Amino acid sequence: MSWFKKNPVFASALTLCAVVVLGEGWCIYERWSASRAAAQKLEQRRAELHAMAGLAPAPTRDIAAAIEADLGRAQRALATMRGELSGRGPAAERLNKAKVPAARTDAFFDLATFVEKTRELAKKQEVDVRPEAARFGFGTYANAGPEVDRIPPVFHQRLVAQYLVESLFEAKPRALLTVQRERTLTKAEREAREAALAATNGVVTEGAAEPPGSGEPEGPDFFEINPRMSARVPGYIDTTAFRLVFIGQTAVLRTFLNKLASFELPVLVREVEVDPTTPEEATPSNEDAAAAPTIPSAAASVVLSATPSPVKTVTVKPNTAAPIVAKPLSKFTVTVEYIDLVSANAVAGVADPGPGSASPATPAKPGEE
Repeated sequence: MSWFKKNPVFASALTLCAVVVLGEGWCIYERWSASRAAAQKLEQRRAELHAMAGLAPAPTRDIAAAIEADLGRAQRALATMRGELSGRGPAAERLNKAKVPAARTDAFFDLATFVEKTRELAKKQEVDVRPEAARFGFGTYANAGPEVDRIPPVFHQRLVAQYLVESLFEAKPRALLTVQRERTLTKAEREAREAALAATNGVVTEGAAEPPGSGEPEGPDFFEINPRMSARVPGYIDTTAFRLVFIGQTAVLRTFLNKLASFELPVLVREVEVDPTTPEEATPSNEDAAAAPTIPSAAASVVLSATPSPVKTVTVKPNTAAPIVAKPLSKFTVTVEYIDLVSANAVAGVADPGPGSASPATPAKPGEE
């Protein structure tokens, strides 16, 4: 210490040199670390460039422009498809503008009005509606409306069923045997089913738990479509299936299918079964053993003073001669699906009103057609 006190200038110079040496060493280490990180980043970029060089097509500006053009065309095609799947004409307008009933009572009277008007239409078109089809697929709610959280899907099914039955009646079948539909799902049941299917990538393996189903009871109104036949894609396409069984000639089926092919509503025919009719099925349910008609005829007399002859009753016998080539009747079973695209908001997790929801800005009375 005495030496440093005796030579303060030299001691200060030594201290300054030591500080400079330490600073230079730190700078050298920092530069070395930075150069090492840059070298590693350079190697990573070279590896990425080498990998991109092997891509097909090569990532050039021309290819990027072509990809953008393809994306634009795909987006326009998607918009066109969405427009076509929204339907057109009076049927689509009625479906879009209909207001969902708010209470169970309103939903009950809506279904009752639908059944009454459809029966009147059947009488007008001379279609024999059998007892199994008397409620047109909604016999479950013959005495009470659906639960509040099940009103929107049931109302949506009612609108689609109305279009299907009216289209069939326009073809004038001989008889309507049954109308069946899929069981409806509430919003909670739908979310639970989608979550269960997403966990298994849409595949239910043997021994695994079935996806949660509907809370609607079992009954003759319902059927389950074969999943391999359905167009449903979880997260993208939702469907509602219906099955109509009717009796008629082949021309009836052709007219009905042509009507559905007009795509007034996005309805796809998934299956058509043709079976010969049995005598019980071909016999009208309202057949009356009516007596043969009688036609009174008075014999004219040229002698005015003569007593007119009594009126004779002539019984006209029905023509029982069978035609050479009889027009056969068949029983047709047509399974269809109503297509409903899942909105982008629902895919992104935003609340979606679900199928059958209508704009509240267009009020309508329950059952109003």
